[in-house]
Amino acid sequence: MLTARVLPGFLVGPVAGVIADRWDRKKTMVVADLIRAVVIFSLPFVPRLWYLLLASMLLESLTLIWGPAKDASLPHFVTPSELTHANSLSLLGVYAPWPLASLVYASLATFGVFLGRTVPALEGLTDNTEALALWMDSLTFLFSAVMISTLAIPMTLTRDGHLDLKQIRRDLVEGLSFVVKHKQVRPWLLGIAFTFTAAGAVFSLGIGFVKEVLGGGDRGFAFLVGFLGTGMIIGLLAVGLLAKLIQKDVLFSSSILLLGVGLIGLASMNSLNTAIPLASALGFFGGAAYSTAYSLMHENTTDELRGRTFSAAYTVIRMGILLGLGIFPLFAGAIGDNVIAGVNVPGSRATLWLAGLVAMGGGILSMRAIRARTLEPSLVPDQQRGNFIVFEGGEGAGKTTQMAALVKWLEARGERVVTTREPGGSSIGSRIRDILLDPAAAEMDPRAEALLYAADRAQHVSEVILPALRAGKTVISDRFVDSSLAYQGVARGLGVEEIYRISEWGTGGVMPDVVFYLDIEPAAALDRIGDQPDRIEQEEQEFHEKVAQGYHQLAQRFSSRFVVLDATKSPSQVHARVIEVIGERNLRQVAPLSDGGRSIGRPGPLPR
Repeated sequence: MLTARVLPGFLVGPVAGVIADRWDRKKTMVVADLIRAVVIFSLPFVPRLWYLLLASMLLESLTLIWGPAKDASLPHFVTPSELTHANSLSLLGVYAPWPLASLVYASLATFGVFLGRTVPALEGLTDNTEALALWMDSLTFLFSAVMISTLAIPMTLTRDGHLDLKQIRRDLVEGLSFVVKHKQVRPWLLGIAFTFTAAGAVFSLGIGFVKEVLGGGDRGFAFLVGFLGTGMIIGLLAVGLLAKLIQKDVLFSSSILLLGVGLIGLASMNSLNTAIPLASALGFFGGAAYSTAYSLMHENTTDELRGRTFSAAYTVIRMGILLGLGIFPLFAGAIGDNVIAGVNVPGSRATLWLAGLVAMGGGILSMRAIRARTLEPSLVPDQQRGNFIVFEGGEGAGKTTQMAALVKWLEARGERVVTTREPGGSSIGSRIRDILLDPAAAEMDPRAEALLYAADRAQHVSEVILPALRAGKTVISDRFVDSSLAYQGVARGLGVEEIYRISEWGTGGVMPDVVFYLDIEPAAALDRIGDQPDRIEQEEQEFHEKVAQGYHQLAQRFSSRFVVLDATKSPSQVHARVIEVIGERNLRQVAPLSDGGRSIGRPGPLPR
């Protein structure tokens, strides 16, 4: 039975991702639910082992097709900032009803016997007590099909209406190449694989370990799993708060590491009472890791590859469980029961220790994704990379004055400097700037505004910034990504995360080494504006105050790249602080002076 459930993961799993990425996802899910409803409804009518095995394989295959289609559709219904909560709720929908389901099954089995004895047409229920529960189960799939059919799920970008075997093969290769080569997705999938391999040890050895070592009796394992499930539910509920405090990739790796440590601790216990708290902790870390993994893959895959990515995750989970179920009992049998230094070490305990180390190994491997995020964001070869400095601030803050002073200072020291601005730093961007700042375009939609800024920025990076950085020059820009975060993300209310993702995609992840934010009260800054304000400058003062609030939030959130300057001070005082920061940040200088000027070394990686 177990083989029948796991085998489709190898056969159907890879193709399921192609189906989710190429065919109508809503129809895929509806059809899968309807077929599952029919198959489950038919089980009581064919009480044969061969049919049960065949039905299990078909049900698992349909689940593998339904799951990636559902997971790939989720980002169309919630914003990126809500994905963690949405994934937690989705997983709660899977695991939280288990205790209730057991009670419902027991009630339906009892009611089925009653119906069999009182209703002549249903007398078969007397000897087939699970039939009524199976029929009720089939109705839940029918309900799911009806509910999903009412949803408006966008079509995939690669949707195809016909079966093309060559295209399927290309899609399979493309999806496999993505998950194998992606420097973050690959470590996450490895972490998942190792964790579920360790889970296979718990499922295969847990019953015997609880009964023989912990003295839990026949029902001890079910009792322990109940607390593990409770811990998982708490972990799923808490992960949304944890994700606000901890980077998601760090949370994922930490949860897997702590899960491995908890499994080793659980295997070291000698009684059920002391094992229960550790089982709850295992569930907590497992729930946190599971939900976070889904959110990470949602956020780091494009829609046209999302189905294949989640299909790979489903396949990896089943492969890990099957591997764990197969090898760990063999290890336990080979190790046997031993006494080491007067301590009883049965084979199941030693093997569960090994499983804990496997899970910890998965956590360590998944940390490569953190390294990929923090150490490899730059698109510019190290030996050719220049510095990227940005001045930010509200209207009339004095950015132009400080940029000119810094350029003069750098050029006097032999630095090759490129000055630019946003919007309008490129040839195409200058035309976009005319549209964005035109007072006659007062009716412009905030989303259209945000997309125009992103388009300007994409061309700006491609045409001006990257070529200059590759040439080893210092780029100084009047505004960059953080302007969009403050103006459109905060002041326009479009969301910082959403605007950041648009800009990050447009720029390929390029970010400045340092951002100088000129802080001044909006009312005072607006007095410096000339007689012909542009569209943004004509906004109400309340809007400019929201912009200032946005910059303050960004300065706190991204303190590694932000430097707040008091723009109410004299220009010379502000300039002195800029020079001081350049020295503190150890930014490279091409030709160090011998007149007491600071020798400035190469910077670290571009922050993201």
